[in-house]
Amino acid sequence: MDELSASNKRIKTARDSQVQDLDNEISTLDKRETVLNERLLELDRKKHEFAQAHGNLDAADDHLIEINAGGKTVVAKRSTLTQIQGSRMAALFSGRWDKKVMRDCHGRIFLDVDPTCFQAIVDYLNEMTISSEDSPPSPPNVDNEHKIILNHQLELFGLGPECSPSLPDSIIIKDEGDFVTLHEWLEEDDQDGEFSLLYRGTRDGKTVEAFHSKCDNKGCTLTVIETTCGKVIGGYSNTAWSSTAGSTRANKAFLFALSGVRISSPGKMKLKNANDKSAICHSNCDISFGPIFGGNGCDMYVDGSNVRLCPGRSYDRGPLPDGSCTIKEMEVFQVAKSSTPIRNTYSNRIPTKPATQAVKEVIRFTDDMNKAINAKQACLLQAESEMLHLEEGFTDEQTFVDKFATGDAKDLVVLNVSGTVMTTKRCTLCTVDDSVLAQQFNDSKWTEQGCNSPRVKEWTPDEVSTWAKSIHSLPEEVSVTLYEKKITGEELLALSLDSLKMMGIERVGTLALLLKEIEKLDKGLLIEHSPYCFDKILNHLRLMQLHSIGLIVNEPSLPEVDESQKPRFEKVVKYYFPGDVAKIMLG
Repeated sequence: MDELSASNKRIKTARDSQVQDLDNEISTLDKRETVLNERLLELDRKKHEFAQAHGNLDAADDHLIEINAGGKTVVAKRSTLTQIQGSRMAALFSGRWDKKVMRDCHGRIFLDVDPTCFQAIVDYLNEMTISSEDSPPSPPNVDNEHKIILNHQLELFGLGPECSPSLPDSIIIKDEGDFVTLHEWLEEDDQDGEFSLLYRGTRDGKTVEAFHSKCDNKGCTLTVIETTCGKVIGGYSNTAWSSTAGSTRANKAFLFALSGVRISSPGKMKLKNANDKSAICHSNCDISFGPIFGGNGCDMYVDGSNVRLCPGRSYDRGPLPDGSCTIKEMEVFQVAKSSTPIRNTYSNRIPTKPATQAVKEVIRFTDDMNKAINAKQACLLQAESEMLHLEEGFTDEQTFVDKFATGDAKDLVVLNVSGTVMTTKRCTLCTVDDSVLAQQFNDSKWTEQGCNSPRVKEWTPDEVSTWAKSIHSLPEEVSVTLYEKKITGEELLALSLDSLKMMGIERVGTLALLLKEIEKLDKGLLIEHSPYCFDKILNHLRLMQLHSIGLIVNEPSLPEVDESQKPRFEKVVKYYFPGDVAKIMLG
């Protein structure tokens, strides 16, 4: 009986211990859930607090937002500008920052950006409002000279890869992160560039004739293959394909594996010898071979509807397994080299994926209880990662607004470049210390120019009257008339010849002088140079400024200039950036 009693006691102790262990496990999970909910409430509280302090609590989707984008007025609904949730663009126009953002003399939100590229983005967002999933909007598009600027602007506003003007047309690669990886591999060998689809098996025919007709003599190419067993593999050649049988060098060629069975992580397999005479092999249309990588039995080659793998001969072995696989789809892209890292087109606009930790499975309770605990633990890990992503996103939002969208109105500079109005921040013009622009717009010179006036559109009648009194040779009765008529700043900017006459101002010289001074409030400082050349300089300074404050990652490449304009551009650059400083623009 003593042994039975002892056994019962051990059972009770073990049961109590397990119950306590289970309660502790559940309590730990519940505490984590409570902390998570508290963090979410705290984030919501912060957002509300910032909205009260800096925003418009009455912000509505149908509000029209007037934007001065580098001197060009762009108007859009708030709902249009905030469509891409999680982006900096959506945050900026959410209403949380309406009181804090920098505005011009007309009260429009000022953004120091290239207006051509910004208009292209807004055009995309406008089209997005009338598009369906089956018919998505066309990506933002600009001419070749503006493409680099557009890419940086998309990065600046945190817009997703769906906006990318360079996103390749692939039905094999569905994860933008894989494109980033491919571009990184190409960039390592100074081979990065735009992808243009040359060949797709299901579209053009899975024959060697179709491959050669689409891909021969097209320069650098990237071949991507998806197999029926789920592998995504391929190769790059910096030597063009040909229908003349034989082997040749391709010193930057490599094989790669992105995903699939027995491929644990993406891998790049370089040539063992850059001078390998069999880096790639050509076949004619009389045999069934498509692209062939490597000699001595070939590391990877397409044989009819199969891809055969024998890695480790001309190329490093890497994660590619030996064997033969049936091809589900094959795509070949032309790679047109670019002066700027194309990977940033994707990588800086892909929303950061929350990091997930490996879940240590609980196995010490009943099977059902273990499954329930493990499921909640996995959910909590994911939710905690997403919570961290939201917190970091709001911090990034604050940093972005503070660094990019705020500023003192007195530092807004309106330039009349031979009749073309361009608007920028004074700090942009002062980006290069030793330039003529920096000397012209430094603190002492700018103060001397008397550019400390508030935004004209918000002037009171008293301030309008004071402005009129300050104009040399303007009769005093004009300022009195403006005050008696209670003319505000916004009304002042709208005055015309007829409206001034209706107010009783009749003298021809006075009317001409007053209209000229009103026009000056909009026209700005005269720059007697080519608008084309000065625009190139201003846009490059904008990108340099954004890079210096960490809002774009890579230092911008040199401006793209039309051949016919290069002599004039060099002359204007050397005027504003004397000596070695000109290298900043000219290289």
